[in-house]
Amino acid sequence: MRLSKRTEYGLRAVVQLARLWPTGLIMSRDLAKQEELPNKFLESILLALRRGGFLESKVGSGGGYRLARDPREISVGDVVRRLEGRFSLKEKEGVSPADLSPAKAAVRLVNERLTEAMDNVLDKMTLEQLMEQVSRQTSLQQSMYYI
Repeated sequence: MRLSKRTEYGLRAVVQLARLWPTGLIMSRDLAKQEELPNKFLESILLALRRGGFLESKVGSGGGYRLARDPREISVGDVVRRLEGRFSLKEKEGVSPADLSPAKAAVRLVNERLTEAMDNVLDKMTLEQLMEQVSRQTSLQQSMYYI
């Protein structure tokens, strides 16, 4: 299971915006340059996030994008669902479990449990927590000595 480029780029953008919270706005082209992302593609992602209520934008001199809410109030799951759609490993609806062979029913059950687990992990993690975990990992890697 892998995130789409759209979702990956969107998460990278909101993490950068969360780092700037609440002080500043950043223009999409500057954000694209910082993260080495295609500007036009990033602009469409930012627009989707703004329409979803995750971002605010200001036009003109000194304008740009910023988070619409505190990073503590935005779950990673909400951002992922906005960009990716409903994350689901579940089988197509309409097929009754009674109509499945035991092997197919077992696979369906595993897929349902994986989907539930992904939802739980993503919904419990806020942007702030994500940034904290990344900071801890980065500082641990920088403090390690190699011989």
